[in-house]
Amino acid sequence: MENYMLPCLFKKLFGVDCIGCGLQRSIALIFKGHFLEAFYMFPAVYTFLLFFVSTAFFLIDKRHNYSKIVIGSAILNALVMIVSYVYKMRFLY
Repeated sequence: MENYMLPCLFKKLFGVDCIGCGLQRSIALIFKGHFLEAFYMFPAVYTFLLFFVSTAFFLIDKRHNYSKIVIGSAILNALVMIVSYVYKMRFLY
């Protein structure tokens, strides 16, 4: 599975991690059962999965209105991604 991961074009061009760097590897770690390591790799992985699942419910189940959940999870995911990226750039590099 890891042999088929896409390289980060942003990192290749500019030499620094992008805001989404680590997402593929963290999802691979979740599939392997390494949940804490997945969080350390990309802290927004769980909010991303929450957003993905809520969006899937929104698209599949038309009987219920999931729009507030989708918007809320998108905002939460964006906030976690920004905070973790700023932390990584400020304290780890």
